[in-house]
Amino acid sequence: MNIIDTLKTEFVPYAGEILLNNLPNVADGLLPVQRKVLWALHKNKISSDKPYIKLLRASAFSMVYYIFGDLPLASAMKNMANNGINYLYLDPKGSFGDKRKKEGVGASPRYIECRLSKYSEDMLNGIDKSIIPMKRNFDDTEDEPVILPSIIPNTLINSSQSIAVGEASKMYSHNLEETCLSIISYIEKNNIDEAINIIKCPDFSIGGNIIYDKDTFYKIYTTGVGSFTIMGNYVYNEKENKVSINEVPQGTYIEDIEEKLRKSHEKGLFKEVVDIHDSSGMQGIQLDIYLKKNVDIDLFVLKLRRYTPFESSLSFNCTMIDLDCKTPVLMNLQMIYDKWIQHRVNCIKNEFEFDINKNQKQLHLLKGLYNILLDLDKAISLIRESKNDQEAIEKLKESFPIDDFQADYISQIRLININKDYIVKRTKNIDDIKKELTRLEDIRSNDGEIKNIIVKQLQEAIKKHGCERKTKIIYENDTANITEEEFIEDYNCKIFFTKEGYIKKVPLTSLRGVNLQKIKEGDKIIQELDALNKADLILFSNKQIAYKLKIHEINDSKTSLLGDYINNIIDLDKDEKIIYMISTTNYSGYLLIAFKNGKIAKINLSSYATKTNRSKLINAYSTDNEIVNILHLEKDIDLLCKSSINKVLIVNTEQITVKSSKMSVGVSVLKSKKDSYVELCVPMEDVEGLDNIEYYKGNINSIGNYLKKGDEVNVIVK
Repeated sequence: MNIIDTLKTEFVPYAGEILLNNLPNVADGLLPVQRKVLWALHKNKISSDKPYIKLLRASAFSMVYYIFGDLPLASAMKNMANNGINYLYLDPKGSFGDKRKKEGVGASPRYIECRLSKYSEDMLNGIDKSIIPMKRNFDDTEDEPVILPSIIPNTLINSSQSIAVGEASKMYSHNLEETCLSIISYIEKNNIDEAINIIKCPDFSIGGNIIYDKDTFYKIYTTGVGSFTIMGNYVYNEKENKVSINEVPQGTYIEDIEEKLRKSHEKGLFKEVVDIHDSSGMQGIQLDIYLKKNVDIDLFVLKLRRYTPFESSLSFNCTMIDLDCKTPVLMNLQMIYDKWIQHRVNCIKNEFEFDINKNQKQLHLLKGLYNILLDLDKAISLIRESKNDQEAIEKLKESFPIDDFQADYISQIRLININKDYIVKRTKNIDDIKKELTRLEDIRSNDGEIKNIIVKQLQEAIKKHGCERKTKIIYENDTANITEEEFIEDYNCKIFFTKEGYIKKVPLTSLRGVNLQKIKEGDKIIQELDALNKADLILFSNKQIAYKLKIHEINDSKTSLLGDYINNIIDLDKDEKIIYMISTTNYSGYLLIAFKNGKIAKINLSSYATKTNRSKLINAYSTDNEIVNILHLEKDIDLLCKSSINKVLIVNTEQITVKSSKMSVGVSVLKSKKDSYVELCVPMEDVEGLDNIEYYKGNINSIGNYLKKGDEVNVIVK
């Protein structure tokens, strides 16, 4: 056999089987494993009014229908009885786990007990009347249901998340009362928009707050896909200055929030936090965050939302198995309603069919009993004189207008009961049964009456299981809109950069009275920069690249530390080095680049601003000539240029034309003479040693003047 051909042939049925075993069905909203568990307990009569049984025993009942092993089965059964869903499928006794905690896996199956919940019994309601299709189990020894009757629209009420071959489903739970009212509205008015307004948005068992946007959820319910935002819940204790998180978003663990908060605190992002303590216990989850005095609580909560999983985005995907029980379909809310209603119509019709058949059978038997009423003595004699049951049946058929079923029924009646009073008493129900048959057949053939039954069942479900929303709805207009900049603490700092590639950010408060900076032996500081913590840092490398960093993302350091190695912050090539850095908050001013050939480029710094968060800009400057110096200017200044033959020219940068292109080669400032080149270009405020400054001033594109005897160009080291 060719392995490639075999794989092609076998994969499709395998993938199809995986799809059917890993996606919920639109009729009952259950995954196959959940359906098998409920059927197994129902068949073994482990109902809500019976004693609890060990989970191990319950899983043993279910293993008759489940082929994938006891461990995944036990895990699935725990998830059917913990707070991961709104309405428990199993009534639990013991610890079945907590979906809000990473370690909330629950106790071992040998210690915990369960039985069917009343909610599940409503999902199984009518299943014994043969109203749903059945199939054989994996080893062809037992029958099991393909779907459940589900008089409750469980598809939307309980969460269901699963992944199959090339398909995924993320159905989130909704409030039972809102869902039932929404379907009732749709049945009565056939207006899906009004139904969407009633169901509104999901409702999670573990609470939280949904940031509600009508357009977002309208798109989700009309397309079947989309995403929405949910955040946890907190309580503020003003007396203790404490924020206590007591609800987390669906799919988030309280430990995740604590871990992220601690890491952010270590990096200096949550400086207002004094202490963090996990107070979770029997009362539920609780993460206590103690704050400094006079902290803006609203701003702190916004930071929690931005930098921790206290706020999450959840994706919605309504891919489910269709009513044919074999086709995966992405469904919108109207399709789900239509298909669930059709499922219920089919179930109710089948239930009426069952009752009609039962009454027809009873009527048929009573008619046979009525037919022997005229000659009871003969019937008794025939039965008494027969050698066996079969002979009695044959004799009755020959003597009276009855068939096999009627004869068999009569032969089974005790002789003491074959009397006029007994038969008259039994057969007087014939007219009532005929009337009941007429009523049942009329309803079965009337879709309007059947939908009225569905409405009544939904109203009964509301009375029986309805409860208030657990997840609160917060409208977008009620949430503060704040930028990331407002989260960042701003303060003055100095940035130091060394020849060996170490960068250090030191707050000015740490520099008071301290002049010495720790550096490696043989290293030296090549640039010192005044900056703000909220500013951007642009680092120019010798490879024509500008790297952009947020200064607040650089760790605060002390004078006694070396700082951070630049290669650990940005990915530099092996022979790449940083040659200059500048700091800016608004990209105002100019970048002045002086080249060895005497040209200077004056570039708008706004050319380096980007609308996206790009951190690497290529072609950051021209490479036509070697760079002598790079300066960041907020305003025009006097600039001193000195050549290799001691020619000096002082010009004002106002004379240099501003360019928007980062690749500008510049304009000629100090012209070359005798193959000279520019070796120095610095602001005049950084120069001392010249007595007659006016002597050296001139216009751009000049050759400058030789240094006078006694004059020196000394650059002040700041």
